Amino acid sequence: MRHLRAILRIILLVTFSLVILLARLAVWPAALVSRKADRRLRRVLLRFWALVFAFISGVRVRTEGPKPKAPFFLVMNHVTYFDMLVLARETGCIFVSREDVQHWPLFGFVAKSLYIIFIDRALKRDTVRVNSLIRETVLEGDGIGIFAESHVSCGLTVEPFKSPLLQSAIDLGMPVHYAALNYRTPEGSPLEGEIVSWWRPEPFYVHLYRFLKYPGVTATLRFCDTPLFDEDRKSLARRLHAGVLAKFTPLRQAAVVYAESRFPIEVPEPAGRCRGDFREPFAREDVSVE
Repeated sequence: MRHLRAILRIILLVTFSLVILLARLAVWPAALVSRKADRRLRRVLLRFWALVFAFISGVRVRTEGPKPKAPFFLVMNHVTYFDMLVLARETGCIFVSREDVQHWPLFGFVAKSLYIIFIDRALKRDTVRVNSLIRETVLEGDGIGIFAESHVSCGLTVEPFKSPLLQSAIDLGMPVHYAALNYRTPEGSPLEGEIVSWWRPEPFYVHLYRFLKYPGVTATLRFCDTPLFDEDRKSLARRLHAGVLAKFTPLRQAAVVYAESRFPIEVPEPAGRCRGDFREPFAREDVSVE
């Protein structure tokens, strides 16, 4: 029964994604008329794709707090690729994602076609290019979303935020909104630490198939009441991290799954840290917020 559910969902996801790609081709002439109009059309398609993709996958979304209105700068924690679906669905923003996402089967091709800003985190100079695109996006009236941990975590905590991409907000004099994404699986399903967080060194499609076998998950997106601004990006990163951490609920059983990994890693205390690649131990790092 579980495998049948996963197979049916995959068929629906592939079919719907192909429909979205055809719709993208249909509105392609808009790019010849107006770059701004083309971007807005792609944003609408992205939001619709995320809405239906989440529905088919069984991802139910709840929100708390006021949603930011475009143009805005939003920073969040990062647990799984479903974060992107939730963010696109609820805010309609354009977000920054790591470069290899565009090479994922189907998911990546759709994301690339619908305008997502990709960054190669292995190249420090790519930050300059991406910051320029972020400023351009915000100045044209769109919202921008950033996963400031810079990689997927195991869901035990929120790792310290990286600050380079916050420079765009400082240059524009914009306060930065923040939000925490939390997940809970229903009774009878494996806990979210097992099937939602994607920290194992396994292919995207393997993790997705395992998730699709079960009924789904409830994602709660908790927005801040007041955005933050600081002229120092590192200080801003620390303050945003503290705000997100205060609204974050750790994934259940994440520590157990983490400890059973075949990699030589240290299991953190509740206030510890975890790495997204999990191929080597990590050092603890306390981040204080003034």
